[in-house]
Amino acid sequence: MKSSNQLTKEIKAYAENQEIDIFGIADVKMINEHARKGRRPQDLYPSAKAVLIFGCGMADPFSRGWVYNGRGGAYFSLTSSELENHKWKLMAFLRNAGYQSFGGEMHGGGMLESGLRMANIAASIGIGYIGKSNLLITEKYGPRQNLHFLATDAPLLPDTGLAENQCGSCRVCQEFCTSGAIMGDGYFHARQCEAVINCGPNKIHHTRYVNTDCDMCLRMCPQGKHHWEQEERQGTWVGKLEKVKQGESK
Repeated sequence: MKSSNQLTKEIKAYAENQEIDIFGIADVKMINEHARKGRRPQDLYPSAKAVLIFGCGMADPFSRGWVYNGRGGAYFSLTSSELENHKWKLMAFLRNAGYQSFGGEMHGGGMLESGLRMANIAASIGIGYIGKSNLLITEKYGPRQNLHFLATDAPLLPDTGLAENQCGSCRVCQEFCTSGAIMGDGYFHARQCEAVINCGPNKIHHTRYVNTDCDMCLRMCPQGKHHWEQEERQGTWVGKLEKVKQGESK
């Protein structure tokens, strides 16, 4: 049986080899302390010793989109399939190492209803920090990533440390928020955002079956090494807003 240290090193190396953009190991005890009773790992997965937090960076605005499921009448994220692929790869690694994995529900239920956001768990292990937009901000992708989880009975060592908040005096997300849901008070007023973006005329429809939300908090944030292409903004309503902010003509 491999030591916890060796197993932890191997799964991190595996995640990197499989090009999983974001990967970290959360302390299951911390989640048990803060999660909603009945939805804690100890309630759902009693033998779990660690929770994997993983994610994928969003390469462009389209990858942030939602695809219409004609049969079910609902939308699902375009990044769901990528996260599913990551999950199955990690499950295979754990199985081959002699361990079980639990959870990983993609569309609600399980630990997704724990009262803890994946973003906050990720921030607690140093993957990034929670910005003024209440989004997870990472060094590589800024706020432009999606996250998921997988619990396991493997005795993995949790990550520690916190990322330094780089927001400073920046108020870009607040200034460009079309719904006024980002007020600079440390909260994201989700109901206000939903009330605006869920109105049919405010949806950005790429096709009959694919749309995206406003996403100005993702588009305009200057953090992250990987930004959505500047060319994508030029000649669009995003570019016009930038000109207005700079005092140029509409």
